Amino acid sequence: MANNYFKVHIWLLETLQSRGRLTLKELKNLWLHSAVNEEGKTLAARTFSHHRESILDIFGIEIACDRRDNTYYINNEDEVFGGQLRSWMLQALSISNLLNESAGLKNRIIFEKVPSGQKYLTTVIQAIRDNRVLNVKYHSYRKFELEELVLEPYFLRQFKRRWYLYAHKGDDKSPHIFALDRILSMEIGQAPFSMPEDFIADEYFSGIYGKSIYPDMRPETVILKTTNEQAKYFNSLPLHESQEIVEENEEYTVFKYFLTPDYDFIQDVLSFGASVEVLEPERVRKEIGKTVSDLDRKYNLQ
Repeated sequence: MANNYFKVHIWLLETLQSRGRLTLKELKNLWLHSAVNEEGKTLAARTFSHHRESILDIFGIEIACDRRDNTYYINNEDEVFGGQLRSWMLQALSISNLLNESAGLKNRIIFEKVPSGQKYLTTVIQAIRDNRVLNVKYHSYRKFELEELVLEPYFLRQFKRRWYLYAHKGDDKSPHIFALDRILSMEIGQAPFSMPEDFIADEYFSGIYGKSIYPDMRPETVILKTTNEQAKYFNSLPLHESQEIVEENEEYTVFKYFLTPDYDFIQDVLSFGASVEVLEPERVRKEIGKTVSDLDRKYNLQ
């Protein structure tokens, strides 16, 4: 049932965003002929009102009505497209709805698969919205035995094709990270919980590069020297939000960052091969150099 509601939410938001202001009569007619409406049901006024309330409650997106002509529209569109979650949601939902409406495109557009994204996202979002605990069976790659956990879901984060749940458990002070693709079962519990009033996810991840928080690691200045060809890719898709150019000439480009040079960062730098060189900090430069030397010996390149 939750997935069916999500489909209607998707359709309503994408339709109003792409077509602009519409009357309820116009929305009803479009819904009646929509491929998303698999059962061919009409969009009753009471049902439409319920969806408006749910969309506002879950996503903070207000579908308002202009009583001068009885048209409906997204009232806080500037805020919607300014927020990362809402912007991502509308983009993802718009594409999903487009594919549903245009069946012929399904075999001509290829997406990366995100493990367990659709299976548990709805449940996690509902628990976050209602401040309810999650009863989870979890199998970590680092542990042999299955864990049965009661989690207080704080927030979700997507990183490299995986969804991660950051949740509080037991008496621990900080949230733990749980990959949704390692969850074997999940259900929303009855017990409520309260988020700390001063906990803000964006601030929690300020300066963090990868998926994990390391207590002994703090953000620091990182300098990368790249080929100008690689710089084009960094300029179009920044490696990190703190990215800025500090030097640029005909031979190379130098970027500066303020981030945690953690495991994920080092793996990414290595993936760029000889097109990217770490200039600072020295310890990160040495660590990457050691990895390159180890690879050199492993593949008998000397």
